[in-house]
Amino acid sequence: MPALNPIQDRRQVEELYRPKWKRYLKAAGHAAALMAMLAAGTVWTLNQQHPAFTSPAKLLKLPGAIIEARTPTEEMFRISQVLRRYTHDEGTADRIADAVVTEGNKQNISPTLLVGVMLVEDAKLDPRAQSFVGARGLMQVMPFHGGKWGCGSSDLYNIESNICHGVSVLAQTIRQTKNLHLALQAYNGCVHGRNTPGCHNYTSKVIKARNLTESQMLAVSPTP
Repeated sequence: MPALNPIQDRRQVEELYRPKWKRYLKAAGHAAALMAMLAAGTVWTLNQQHPAFTSPAKLLKLPGAIIEARTPTEEMFRISQVLRRYTHDEGTADRIADAVVTEGNKQNISPTLLVGVMLVEDAKLDPRAQSFVGARGLMQVMPFHGGKWGCGSSDLYNIESNICHGVSVLAQTIRQTKNLHLALQAYNGCVHGRNTPGCHNYTSKVIKARNLTESQMLAVSPTP
């Protein structure tokens, strides 16, 4: 058996005879100090990168993309894929799909019905479309509606603003008439003797476009 080396350091001797609970307490103290240092370092780093992260209340003021990336819903994805049949601009298709689902849900109107309205108004889905009477954009909104619906912008050539205005107008006509057929006729201006060419067929065209959109959505493969 090898010879044991004598312990000459007084601190080593004290450590050997110290109660176990004191050893554990000391170890726990070291661990707590280490955690505190790590936490302080993290806060300092976040403060340097974006000071608002150190104040939870300020997170509410940050852009949504910083806090949580938005994930398209299955419905948005399928509508966007269908809209690519009418426009080669994928970005436009995505924005339209996002806006019709968002605004449709706000007003309790089926997004596919809104797509039907847009396809009847302009099958090319041109955000800058303008009719001979001055109606503008995807949902052919008359200029006097601009800025009345809390849409954040009065620009009726902007995709999101146009759809917000158009859906708000359609929602109002639905509430007033309590009849989808009459509401669509009113949206198209086919009321009180005003005769837009073919306006009496407007509702059936919208319903047909809606039904076609829904059948095309069923054929779209689920999101990967």
